[in-house]
Amino acid sequence: MALEKRSSRRKFGMAPLFLLFTLTFLPVGCDAQGISPDASGPAGEPVKIRYVAAGGPIWSVPEGVAIGQFHEQMPDIEIDRQWQERSLSNYFTESPPPDVIFGAESHEWRHAAQQDLLFDLSEIWADNNLAEAYGRQFREVGRVDGTFRLVPVGYFWTGIFYNKEVFERYDLVPPATWEEFVTICETLLANGETPLSVAGQNIYHNYLWFSYLNMRLNGPSFHRHLIQGQESYTDERIALVWESWISLFRRGYFTERPNVTSESGSIKALIPGVEDSPLTAKEAVMTLAPHFSLRHLPPESASELDFFQFPQMDPTSSVGEIATVFGYIIPAKAAHQPEASSFVAYMASAEAQAMQMARIVEDPTNVGWIPLHRDVDRALLSVAARKAEKIVGGADEVLPSLLTALPRSMQAGFKTVFDGMFKQLNSREIEIDVSEIQSTLEEARQQALQRGDYQQ
Repeated sequence: MALEKRSSRRKFGMAPLFLLFTLTFLPVGCDAQGISPDASGPAGEPVKIRYVAAGGPIWSVPEGVAIGQFHEQMPDIEIDRQWQERSLSNYFTESPPPDVIFGAESHEWRHAAQQDLLFDLSEIWADNNLAEAYGRQFREVGRVDGTFRLVPVGYFWTGIFYNKEVFERYDLVPPATWEEFVTICETLLANGETPLSVAGQNIYHNYLWFSYLNMRLNGPSFHRHLIQGQESYTDERIALVWESWISLFRRGYFTERPNVTSESGSIKALIPGVEDSPLTAKEAVMTLAPHFSLRHLPPESASELDFFQFPQMDPTSSVGEIATVFGYIIPAKAAHQPEASSFVAYMASAEAQAMQMARIVEDPTNVGWIPLHRDVDRALLSVAARKAEKIVGGADEVLPSLLTALPRSMQAGFKTVFDGMFKQLNSREIEIDVSEIQSTLEEARQQALQRGDYQQ
């Protein structure tokens, strides 16, 4: 199954595909989207709302199409889009803060919500029936202490990407169970292939290995409680996670020196001929990665890869998946809350999300994302995105990446652990003390609890 995007196409003889969705999903007067037509500034001038967003062209170009359409419908509201240059907490202390901020579901925004720094978005959820439109896994995303403070619009997915040609060469098929996955690794090793690469320099990728092993061994509920600071890192179940991951290294499944492997180096290791440089060139067959890592590959190279779901280790356990969900928040002290609400309501609509998907599908270099609204035509998504959506949709729980979900003090503890472990893995003579890893993380958790970083 190729990872290339579906080519741009037309329906019913109409020109750009997003125009079809404009006509299909835009009710007269926009009332169904919660947009008020009466916004205006002093002396009839447009109200300019300050909108802060992170990311490069992967976000701004498709989003710009939707923003342009919003302005056509609401000419009395002007969007001043600015790049996010610092942490959210710094923006909240501004006077006034931005009217709208775009970002991922994170510990930082939840902490702000608990301090009443975010505007109540429950009306947008209710007026636009988002709980129904977004499906069961995402109905509670954005709710803090019973109140919606975030309006999500999409997510990134994760998978184990692999080189299709190598799998075909050895008659391998994507595994469903851990035993099948280990058999694939052993088969590759026996044929002189390195099964796996890991971006040891990128903590996001390291968190993925820890998270999936923890969910597959101990269940997603235990992982959720761990994220929330309710479980101890000295628990024997956590020891099993580290022992399992270390054993994969000791069996020779990973490329050597993971501590010097970057995100781009890890994904490029799967495609011979596109390595970072002759000095750091490595080859592998598989890697656990978020799909946006494919941005490091030209489209023709990305089409040589496919992905599969992280294998099940306990058939009786619930299934969890990691997805980075992103959306919009409005600071409690924003100067233009009614206009900001109109904008956020529009961006949460099927129309706005469909327009962005239509723009993404026209650009083979944009790896895209999965829209949350169920009324977006799934024909707009790439084959890979539709496959990922089916995997995520079948999960019992969808949890965030630890990179965004953990307080900063825990992030520092994990970084210390990852750095030390990868250095020790460079030598087969050094025995890694798992209990020391656990103690380091538990000390970080206790410090976070004392500082009030976790809500208990």
